[in-house]
Amino acid sequence: EKTPRAGARRGQRGRSGGPIALAEYEDAGTHDLSVTHPGRPRQFRPAADVRIVADATETLPDGRTLRRVAAQSAAEPNRAATVVLDEDGEPQNLAEVEARIGRRLFLPARGPAVAAPARTPVTIDPPFYDLELPDCAHLEERITVTVPVSGATPRADVYLLSDTKGSMSSVIDAVKAGAAAIVSNPALAGFDVAYGVGNYRDFPVGTGNNSYAFQHQLAPTADTTMVSAAIATWDASDGEGGDGSEGQLSALQRIALDPATGWRPDARRIVVWFGDAPGHDPICAAISGEPADITEATATTALVGADITVVAVSTTTGFATALDDDPAADAGDYGVCTIGGTVGQATRITAATGGSHTTGVDATTIVATLATLIAAAVTSTGNVSLVPSVSNAGFVTSLTPPGGYGPLPGDVEHQLPFDVMWDGSVQCADEPQVFNGTLDVVADGVVVAAKTVRITVPPCRYHHVVEMLCGVQRPTDKEECTTVVPGRYATAVTIYNPGPCPATIEKRFAPVLLNGEPIGREPRTVPVKPFAKIELQPGEATMDDCCSLEEAVRLDHGAASLGVLDLVSNRALVVTGVYTSAGLSDPSAGSTCVHTRTVDPRRS
Repeated sequence: EKTPRAGARRGQRGRSGGPIALAEYEDAGTHDLSVTHPGRPRQFRPAADVRIVADATETLPDGRTLRRVAAQSAAEPNRAATVVLDEDGEPQNLAEVEARIGRRLFLPARGPAVAAPARTPVTIDPPFYDLELPDCAHLEERITVTVPVSGATPRADVYLLSDTKGSMSSVIDAVKAGAAAIVSNPALAGFDVAYGVGNYRDFPVGTGNNSYAFQHQLAPTADTTMVSAAIATWDASDGEGGDGSEGQLSALQRIALDPATGWRPDARRIVVWFGDAPGHDPICAAISGEPADITEATATTALVGADITVVAVSTTTGFATALDDDPAADAGDYGVCTIGGTVGQATRITAATGGSHTTGVDATTIVATLATLIAAAVTSTGNVSLVPSVSNAGFVTSLTPPGGYGPLPGDVEHQLPFDVMWDGSVQCADEPQVFNGTLDVVADGVVVAAKTVRITVPPCRYHHVVEMLCGVQRPTDKEECTTVVPGRYATAVTIYNPGPCPATIEKRFAPVLLNGEPIGREPRTVPVKPFAKIELQPGEATMDDCCSLEEAVRLDHGAASLGVLDLVSNRALVVTGVYTSAGLSDPSAGSTCVHTRTVDPRRS
C-alpha cells in the first residue's frame, strides 16, 4: 500500500489479500531515494522493513512505460506484494491494461535460441568379444567408450519443483508466463525429454498455515501443453505460510521414493528445484505423519538411491542466501520438532547428486536460467560406467575405474578407457559351454550402448602325466648331492587309443634336470612347453622315448635328464611308462632293471 502525499488516494493491496506497507513515493528532492521511475522525476522508496525483490519496466504501444515492482516485508517472509505504476507514479490494473492493448506485459526473458545438437550414439570399442576362457584362465582387456558432444542419455525426465509461498509470487508469475519457452527449448529438439510438475509449501498442514506440504501434479510427460497447464495452476497469492523455512526436504524425498512420481524406467532423472528459503531439518514424524523423521540426510540418500540429479536455483525473493540459508533462523511454527539443520543445504544436495546450484536469480532471469540449466543437465552426463550382464558377471573380477566417469559436460566429446579383467570361473564339462551376454554402458542409470560378449568354456581334456628319465649319471670326484644315482637310464612311453573315436593329442614337456643341471630345483620352476601335436585313430598306438625329446628339449644322452611329459587329449588314452636302468658297468653283467607304470588320466 502506498503511503500517500497530501490528497493522494489509497487502494493498492498486497497479493495476499491483506494490506501490506509496501513503499512510499514522494516528489523528487524530498528524500534521498534509490529507485526512480523512468517517466518523470517522481521516485519510489521502500518502507523501512521492506525490500524490493523484482523490478521491471515495459514499453506500451503509445510509447509510455509501465513499471512493476514486487516487494517483501522482513516481518512476513512468506508474503510479497506487487504494484504496477504508470509514468505519473499512479497504480494501474495490469489485467485491464493488457486487455486494452491485446497482449501480455512483463514477459520474462527467454534467452537466445540454441541449435539442437545432432544426436550421435555412444559407441564402445571393440564392439564384440569372443573369448575362450577355461577354468582359472585370466585375461585383461582395454575398452574405450566414446560419449559424443550430444551427451550419453537420449531420454531424460525433468521434474519441475517450485516453492509456491507468497514471497515467490514474482518468480512464479514469470515461470507461468514463460513455461512454453522452458519446456520447448530448441536446444533439446533432438532429445526425448518428458516433464513432471510439483510444488511445495510447508508443515503444519490443515491448521490454517498450509493446505498441503507437497503437491505432486504431473508425472513426466512429453505433452508440453499438459506441463504448461500444470505450471499455470501455481498460485502464491493465497496467504499461506508462517515461518520462513519450508518443507522441501519432504518434497524431494517423496519425489525420489514415491512410485506415483512416474519416472520412466529408461530415462535419466533430473529434479529442477527453485525457491528462496531453506528447508526445515528435521521434519519430525510428529508434524509430518510419516513413519520416521525426514532430514537432509534421508532426503539425500533417497535421491542418490533413485539416481536423481538435482539442479537447484536460489531466487532473490526471500532469504539472503535463499536455499542455502540457515534453516533454523526462522523456524517458529515447528514447535513439536527439534529446530535444527545447517546452512548450505542446496549446495550439499546438488553436490551429492552430481547436479548444480545457481544463485542470485530473479523474476527477470528465471526463465532463461531454467531453460539453460535444463538443457545443460539433459545434455551432460552425471556418470558413465560399465556393467556386465547377469550371464557374464561371474567372469568379471575387476573393472577399472570401478565407479566409472563423471560428471561429464555435454559440450565436448569424451573418450573413456576401461580395463576389464576376465577370469575363468566355470569348471569344464564334456561339451563346450557358451555364455552369451553383454557389457553394458550405463549412463545415469540408463543403458546407452552395449558390447556383445560370448564366452566359451572349452570341454574338459584328459592329461596323462608321465615322468621321463634319460641319459647317464656318472660318479663325481667330489662328495656332492646328485639328483639320480650313477647309472644309465632310458624311458619309453606307449600311447594307445582304445576308444571308437579319433583322439587329438598335444605333447608337452618340462625338463627339471637337463643334461645334469637341476634347472627346476625348488624354488626355481620350469614351464611346460608343447613340442608336437598328433591325431591317433581308434585302435592305433604310438610311442615317445628319450630319442623323441632330443630335438624338442636338446637332450644330451651323455648326461642325465629328468622331466615331466604331459599328453593332453580330448579322449581318455592308455598311457604306460616303461623305465629301464642299468649300472655303468657292462650291461651284459645282468644289472639292467625294467619296470612299468600305467597312468590314470586327469580331466580338466
